[in-house]
Amino acid sequence: MNRELRLSARGLSVLGLSALALLLAACEAAPPRPWLRYELDGPTQLRQERAGRFAGAVGGVAVSVDLHDQRTRLLATVENRGEGSVTVALGPDAGAPEAVIGEVLLRQVDGPASGGPEMVPYAAMSPLAVDGGWRATSFLDRPLGRDIKLGQYFVFAAEVVGANGAAERVRLPVVGKMGGVDPDAPR
Repeated sequence: MNRELRLSARGLSVLGLSALALLLAACEAAPPRPWLRYELDGPTQLRQERAGRFAGAVGGVAVSVDLHDQRTRLLATVENRGEGSVTVALGPDAGAPEAVIGEVLLRQVDGPASGGPEMVPYAAMSPLAVDGGWRATSFLDRPLGRDIKLGQYFVFAAEVVGANGAAERVRLPVVGKMGGVDPDAPR
């Protein structure tokens, strides 16, 4: 009987230490961080391709905006398959911040994914030349120049000025909403 009591006491102490270790580990881990993202909040001239992704022709070039890409808050891509150069401006439709809102990567449309110029910082609505046969992929982490807030509303604009000087602007009204939990949040 004494032996059974000793074995069960030893088992309970091992179980207790395991539970204590789990509890301490849980206290050390940071809670998951909510992932906020932008969602459409009104009419737009772009067509919806799938949830969170919009596309259309603007000033003779293909423009797409992805609000659900987990690499960034807002992914805007401009593909110039024509021969002439165009100038593109991306950012808030009004009250554009002077701060850097993201980075732009220029690559040839039909070329390899690697090679070419490095990513460059991009300030809101600053003119960016996209030559014929090139693509500009804009990773806009802070489209308003600051972190996203729940319920934050703004109108994203993409303006293209063609080689002939004609400008065309499309707008995408968006609002900050919960998108789940960020699995890659820093701990």
